[in-house]
Amino acid sequence: MKALVATEATQGAHPRDFTSCIPGELVWMLDPCPTSAANPNGRCPCGRLFSGFSSDGTTTTAVVREIPGFTRDDYEVALRASFEAAGWCSCRTRTSVPTAVDALIRLAAAWADGTVVSRRLDVITPRRR
Repeated sequence: MKALVATEATQGAHPRDFTSCIPGELVWMLDPCPTSAANPNGRCPCGRLFSGFSSDGTTTTAVVREIPGFTRDDYEVALRASFEAAGWCSCRTRTSVPTAVDALIRLAAAWADGTVVSRRLDVITPRRR
């Protein structure tokens, strides 16, 4: 199964790039706050970042990776564990954990393995290498 994972590839290609994730860790997308929803390139970056499952760090780039043996159930368990470890409530997302996992799977499935992507709100776009 394909999944989005943190990467340092293409970091710095855009002036507002940053990463504090562990390269290769699974990532998910925070819901943008009202400030970021109005201007994802503005003061609050939450509408353009991915959040790491393990580190709870953030990054502006992710890469699509085929993870052999990884299942949808594994994905859901990992996201729930990430929320629990960080003391987060799954209510901080607009959708349930199962729905969020399904969305992440659909996003990753749309791109070839190795595609580096960035985010602007709910739009994911490939980056040039």
